[in-house]
Amino acid sequence: MAVYPITRYPATFDLRDGTAVTLRPMTRDDGPALAQFFLRIPEEDRFFMKDDVTDPRIIETWAQHLDYDRTLPLLAFMGDRLIGDAALVRHRGGYRRDSAEIRVVIDPDYRGKGLGTILMRELITVAWDAELDHVDFEMVAGIQSEAIEAVEGLGALHAGTLTEYVKDPHGQPHDLVFLRLPLGKWWQWTNF
Repeated sequence: MAVYPITRYPATFDLRDGTAVTLRPMTRDDGPALAQFFLRIPEEDRFFMKDDVTDPRIIETWAQHLDYDRTLPLLAFMGDRLIGDAALVRHRGGYRRDSAEIRVVIDPDYRGKGLGTILMRELITVAWDAELDHVDFEMVAGIQSEAIEAVEGLGALHAGTLTEYVKDPHGQPHDLVFLRLPLGKWWQWTNF
């Protein structure tokens, strides 16, 4: 299993409005900043996350047990402020060993500026460099529509939909959408 190459970080990128942001992998010292970041995320957005990110024990566990080969958390900073968190979560073995999932969360003040796309593109490049076959995304229709459009803009294909599979905090059902971005020659050609 290839190791995720992360030697290109820290790296600086410009958002659509010209704001410079720095991306780098999470370190053990980032736990407090990550906890504060998640408290700025609206409760309705946190509701759909796979973990209770308001629980300090969960954030501390992530920070103290980093395994970049399994999960590469990539953080975005504007100065000292953490404004974006993305993770490339690799499946360790079996039939899914050549795939990974990408998850992205953006500070509400920095949404719509291209930060999510920058983070996704970086993690897709890392997955490509690690010789994975594809990356997957799982999103909630009607709640994460902008994110779905961004992933489709990168070339991801619809892999399936589970109709009315999840409920929002108000009990309203939503479809769960699965998207897959093939890598290999296809990804190379899209970046020509």
